[in-house]
Amino acid sequence: MARAATPPPFSVRLSPEERAELDSRADRAGLSVGGYFRAAVFDKPPPRQSRRPSVVEQELARLMAAIGRIGSNVNQLTHQAHLGSWPDSRALQQACADIRFMRDTLIRAFGMTPPDDPPAPPAP
Repeated sequence: MARAATPPPFSVRLSPEERAELDSRADRAGLSVGGYFRAAVFDKPPPRQSRRPSVVEQELARLMAAIGRIGSNVNQLTHQAHLGSWPDSRALQQACADIRFMRDTLIRAFGMTPPDDPPAPPAP
């Protein structure tokens, strides 16, 4: 069975400012630019509910990936410690502080209050 022919694309020229505004509106609506354009021009929902992650969600995803990488590094440090090769404690304390900062940033981004952490032990 033959597929229906796809209509040719429609293009429109926009100034850089207009394009930025269009992208921003589509992002706030959680739609692709094409889906937003169809909804705005034809005053109806897009044919498929497409949802693009917002800029904030994209940044949160990047931050979560960074936390995962740090977790992997901490796991490797733990492995080295078990083998008897203990890393510099200042590096570990800084890594812990960095992880707490990222965790608290994520918690605040979701509108919650981060927990109070116990104070870090003094540096040797």
